[in-house]
Amino acid sequence: MQIYKTKKHITDALIDLCKRDKQLAMAFEKYGTPPMRETPDGFHGLTRLLISQQVSTAAAASIQAKFDAAMGSAQPENLLALSDEALGACGISRPKQRYMRALAEAIVSDGLDLPALRQADNQTVYDTLVALTGIGPWTAQCYLLFALRRADMFPAGDLALQQSVWMLYGLDARPDAQQLADFALRWQPHRGAAARLLWTYYNGEQEEARRK
Repeated sequence: MQIYKTKKHITDALIDLCKRDKQLAMAFEKYGTPPMRETPDGFHGLTRLLISQQVSTAAAASIQAKFDAAMGSAQPENLLALSDEALGACGISRPKQRYMRALAEAIVSDGLDLPALRQADNQTVYDTLVALTGIGPWTAQCYLLFALRRADMFPAGDLALQQSVWMLYGLDARPDAQQLADFALRWQPHRGAAARLLWTYYNGEQEEARRK
């Protein structure tokens, strides 16, 4: 179970991957080592990921700032003390309110120990998270990748990753989640480094296109 502890670990992984992947090497040469993009683990990290589900980066940042101000400290008890109206005022949708409350209840009432998952294998973490209301494959995989910094994790259901691979590799069509998961096997055991670079490539190409 390999973990990226520093940015150098990602750089080293990408140097190795680029030796056998010309397209990835092109992206690496243009954009360099992607940022760590760390997310806190535990309750705080999962609520951040829930907020970011299916919204733009800018919208997620705005909602997160309001949520952090309303919460004070990122404790499940603090969330349970907030009314639906208070959460709605932060920009959190009704479904996401339910997901967050279910997560908080699982910790407070059912003894879910998220910090203990730091030592668990990827499959155990994944299975534990997707069993929770509102947490699907993307959220669980992003938690493993960014909160626990697991090296071989690839959220194939992410639309930006699908778009990035479509553009970089000149595919006939954008791959779906299963097709991309199969495609990403070539980057084992550093699928996480490849994912980080592909996100950077996608964002960079989008910004370049806007400037033209």
